[in-house]
Amino acid sequence: MTEQNKSGEPRPKMRFLSMMSEIAPLAAFFTINQYFGLYAAAGASVGASALLISVTWILERRLARFALFATSIAALLTLAAILAETKTYIKIQPSLFSGAFAFVLLLGALRGRAMMKVFFHAQFDLPEKVWFSLSLRWGLFFAAATLANEVAWRVLSDDAWVLFRVFIMAPSTGLFMLAQLPITLRGRRQQAKDMRASD
Repeated sequence: MTEQNKSGEPRPKMRFLSMMSEIAPLAAFFTINQYFGLYAAAGASVGASALLISVTWILERRLARFALFATSIAALLTLAAILAETKTYIKIQPSLFSGAFAFVLLLGALRGRAMMKVFFHAQFDLPEKVWFSLSLRWGLFFAAATLANEVAWRVLSDDAWVLFRVFIMAPSTGLFMLAQLPITLRGRRQQAKDMRASD
């Protein structure tokens, strides 16, 4: 059974493959780095992401556009790192993605626009003030994540940086996401209440 949005159209639910798309590349990155080094680890992470995009398409006939874009950028940077024989292109990838998110979300907040609504309105019906709060919170989180990665890759060894990415930043992101559940759930309840009152 699928949820429906305000227009009565089916609303996509969170999928197991969505969770795997976050875990599998990290697991491949960490495991391969232990045995073959950072270049191979980056390639394995890209390969795992590409495999999951393919599986999603085969099983659900759904093209994960953002995952495809992110994987394409990661693949280009990994290829550049290998060809230039510099690991910097691998290590700055998290900063580029986090920095881009922070820029979009915080710029939107400064202009009074909740960019999280633009990205996730198909998944959630939330009051505008909740969308704005989430946009600001995630924007600040991504800004902090960008700064943390920029410091980490400059001062840590390759192996220590991998540990930082897998065992500090990934869990921190998960915990921060969980911390946003209360405001999200309250917002959904309030939105549903407002919709019933307007009927």
